[in-house]
This record gives sequence, structure tokens and C-alpha cells, in this order.
Amino acid sequence: MTSSTSSSRRPFVLALLTIVIGMGISLGIVRAFTYFAGATTSSILSRVTEARAALPRIVQEPQDLVISFGSSMTEAAFGARQFDREMAERGVDVKSFNFGFGGLNPFFQDYLSRRIRDEFVTNDRRLKLALIEFTPLQNTKARYRGAEGSIESFITMLASDEEIRELFWQDIERGIRIANIRYLRDNISAEMITSELGDQWFGSERPDSGVEGDAEAEARVQEIADIVNARFEEDYPDYVNSDWSYEWQGAGTIPEERSEDTLRLFRELYEALRTEKHMSDDRLWRIQCCDIEVLDFEEELIAGFIRTVNNFKEFSDHVEIILLPRNHDWIGRPPEAEERLRYVLERVARETGVTIHSFEDAPEITPDMYSDTTHLSRYNGDVAYTNLLVERYAPVMAR
Repeated sequence: MTSSTSSSRRPFVLALLTIVIGMGISLGIVRAFTYFAGATTSSILSRVTEARAALPRIVQEPQDLVISFGSSMTEAAFGARQFDREMAERGVDVKSFNFGFGGLNPFFQDYLSRRIRDEFVTNDRRLKLALIEFTPLQNTKARYRGAEGSIESFITMLASDEEIRELFWQDIERGIRIANIRYLRDNISAEMITSELGDQWFGSERPDSGVEGDAEAEARVQEIADIVNARFEEDYPDYVNSDWSYEWQGAGTIPEERSEDTLRLFRELYEALRTEKHMSDDRLWRIQCCDIEVLDFEEELIAGFIRTVNNFKEFSDHVEIILLPRNHDWIGRPPEAEERLRYVLERVARETGVTIHSFEDAPEITPDMYSDTTHLSRYNGDVAYTNLLVERYAPVMAR
């Protein structure tokens, strides 16, 4: 009887073993495929990953702390070490960090801000000043549609285990899918693999405005770029390549570290870069990907931004929402878009209780301070913008 039972179970055990081995092989293939394709957490969200890894060190800094939080526009615009130096000249000892991240819309920023909050609260540390960028183009329906394929992967990269469990019980089918991505697929969904490979194999296609290119300017850009890249190697021989440098506090190099000739070359580089074609193509891209001028806002993103601000309020002495300078030569808005923006900002102010300050029309920022239609240039636009922040927030920091 025992022998018969054992014999009858053997096929089922073998079948189960075959399934388990097959699943293991399949998962191994998926992980290997994503690794060699470069579709990994560290490659896709490398700047975010490196900034998160720095949080335990940040909360141990002895000075008052400042975080400038936002999009790639903040990444380009906020000079952390310049901010600290100018504050020191006013008798304020502070250490600031650039937490600007491209591709991270407010839905994802909400999750990242929770991780920042957790680190500060766990270590009983306060943030002296949080500057949170509201980016109109980051909050549109067009922007949300463009990120839909990344939502579940980004959640698994940024959410805590407890948040994953909460998502599971809210929607079991989706929860199973998210858990599979988190614990078995190294945070990479099938949609993200497809997107990553598509960009690698076919390129990330940008729209063509039809404006004729300037071959001479393009050649000059390449010529200067080669020179300044070589200068960088000379000026920073010990630099360890990273997307978020602790040494530079998440920002970039500053003018005081560069020679006058290098700064001159950068001015020439940006001047050559800002051709009619470059700017027209970039504007068209921003319209198509982000609805930058019409601004049809997405509720999920507005709600995510409000949650982000409220997360920062839990561990910050002072929080302010800011709008970065706008390149009026290239980015316009019809009256109805201005009305939609006004309504959204009133709602954000009401639901967060936080002051909103707009630098969109700051006269100190001129069109020749941009590298494209939205991002301020290095050693010029970023310097002017950071100086504006110092002038506005020095009294706050001195309290």
C-alpha cells in the first residue's frame, strides 16, 4: 500500500519539480536579459538610487539642511555649493542638496518623498528648508500617458514593503503583478524592458519642426564639446563617475572651480547650441510629450504633488513651493492655460497650506541663460537662479 502510494505520487512530484526548475530558469533568463540590455534599477533610476543611498549620510551632517526637490529643471538650475557659499557670506551655516530628477513625475515623487521623510523621521532630524518645484508640464495628462508603462516598475523601485502590501490588498490582481515585479523580476516590468530596448535599438525619436539646421553651428558645438570634455578630465582627475555626486551635493561643478577660458568656452557652446532648429525641435517635443503650453492637467499627478508637499511638511521647518523661470521667447500659454494653472495653484496652496512663489517672470533670468526651451545653462542660468534663491531665503535660514 505504501509502495503504491509512493509510486502514484512520484509523477506529481516530478511535475512540480519540473515546473519549479522551469520557473527558475525563466526568471534567470529574464534577469540576465534585463541586465545585458541595461534595463536595471540602477541604470534606469540611477540618479534617484544614488540620492536615496546618500540619505543616511545627509541626515548626519551637522549644518542646517536644505533640499531643492523637483524635476530635471531643478537638477540643471540649483547650484547647491553656490547656495551654501553665498549663505555663508551672510553668516548662515547650511548644507544643501539638489534632489532634481528627470522623468520622475509627481506620482513617483510622492513615493520618493516618503523615503526621504522616513530617513529624517527615523533619525529624528529636521530639514531647515524644503524648496519643492511645481512643474506645470510634469502635471499634464500627456505626461501621465507617457509614463503609464513605467508606473508599476517605478512603484516597486520606490515603495516600501508595507506600501507594496497595502497595494496588494487594495487590488489583489494588480498586487500580485507588482509583487512579481518587485521580488522576482528585479523591479523591471515587461513594459519597461520593451521601452528600454526600443530606445536602445531604434533611438528615442524626437519630432522634427521642419526648421533647417545650421551645419556650422552644429560643428562648432561638437568642437567645443570635445574641448570642454577634455578640460573636465584635466580639472577633475579623481572624479568618480556618478549621476548624483555627494561631493557636489547632487548638483554640478561651479564657476569658481573652472578657468576663465573654460567659462568662455561654455558661453560659446550654449550660444552655438541655441539654434533656431534646436530650440524649435525642443519646443515641439515639449508640446507633444508634455502639453507644455495648453496644460490639460491630470488629477492623479496633481494629487501626487499635494501628497509630496505634505510629506515634506512632516519633517521640515519651512516648506515653499516654487515655479522655475520660464523661457518666454519659446514657451507661451493661451489665456485658458493660464486660468487652469491659476486654479491648480490655488488648490495646491489650499490643500497644503504652503506658500507658492513663482520665478517664472524673474527679470534677472534672460533667454540667453537657457540650454534649451526649459533648462537653464551651466555657469550662467544656474548661477543667476541660485542667487535669486539666496536673496529670497537667506532671511528664512537666519531665523
